[in-house]
Amino acid sequence: SWGHDFRPDYLRLGAVAEALGRPRIVALTATATRPVRDELVERLGLRDPLVLVQGFDRPELLLAVERFADDDAKRAALCDRVEAAAGPGIVYAATRARVVELAETLRSRGLRAAAYHGGLPAGERDAVQDGFMAGALDVVVATTAFGMGIDKEDVRFVFHAEPSDSLDSYYQEIGRAGRDGARAEAVLFYRPEDLGVRRFFAGGARIEEEELAHLVRVVQERGAVPLDELAAELDMSAARAATAVGWLERDDVVQVQADGVVVAVDHDADAEEAAGAAADAAEARRRTDASRVEMMRAYAETRQCRRRFLLNYLGEPYEPPCDTCDVCLSGRDTPVAVDGPFAIGESVVHESFGRGAVTGYEADKVVVLFDDLGYRTLLLDHVMSSGMLQAED
Repeated sequence: SWGHDFRPDYLRLGAVAEALGRPRIVALTATATRPVRDELVERLGLRDPLVLVQGFDRPELLLAVERFADDDAKRAALCDRVEAAAGPGIVYAATRARVVELAETLRSRGLRAAAYHGGLPAGERDAVQDGFMAGALDVVVATTAFGMGIDKEDVRFVFHAEPSDSLDSYYQEIGRAGRDGARAEAVLFYRPEDLGVRRFFAGGARIEEEELAHLVRVVQERGAVPLDELAAELDMSAARAATAVGWLERDDVVQVQADGVVVAVDHDADAEEAAGAAADAAEARRRTDASRVEMMRAYAETRQCRRRFLLNYLGEPYEPPCDTCDVCLSGRDTPVAVDGPFAIGESVVHESFGRGAVTGYEADKVVVLFDDLGYRTLLLDHVMSSGMLQAED
């Protein structure tokens, strides 16, 4: 997983930089909203970094959403569209079962289709990827496990059978199409009920304060514990232990060294207080993740230029029409009814919600990504007349 949820090895990168004497570091991302950029700076220990946010637009991608009320109708329309499309292409689905089902259906229609998901043997996954890269397959139906290392320039479509978990993920996934600069299609086959799966996963498994406090006490008592031993002692998976350590590391309670050993930084820290602060931060992240699912819904249901919606979300201004999304091509784009008082990406402060950044406007509303609450859509007239939303000093 990417973005906020660092793999255990990534937690060591800051310590590695220290061990190497702080060499110059460049951190590159495909898509990164402000919270992700902030965390990269924090985790890597970057000092006074130059942060560049630009170049997200992919004008060769035709953006579209097709909405359905019935799952069977959606599945049939998706398969019809794949059969009629110029390949090669990728179809993303939310579950392994749906991946296998769609691949079988497409094969029954005479297409060279293969399924790809994390549950397949490594050899089978490699064979599918090699076949796709070599042009031996028309379409790969996959979970998001099919992503890293897919750099095939002539992918002509990326279709989604279900929404992604966020617009960050969606833009990365559709970005695998059209890398040769020629026109490619990115279509979401959307049924509102499909968001239920994403909302469930966005909730995630909570790490309880008791677990965090226990971890603090163990590390303080032993001074230094390898991460795998710590996980075993706490009866946690390695991933869960790494996540817990990550939250405590933010407040300098513990630290992961370059060799993967977890050491106590603050030997006198109150375990319960440290656990409470870490749990609060984790809960704020859960709220943000849940709000990212709602932004995926908003993209699917917007009546405005989809390209502007995506680019604004990523912090890049854009003035429609784009003439490369279904809304603009149909002439249905609803102009934004206000001249926004804040620039896209501008830092603001809400009297109740705290610090945030403006990510876009929808008709008479402003969308703000708050540090502790995630994305919120606010009535612009109300927040401005009340003075509750102000530019940050």
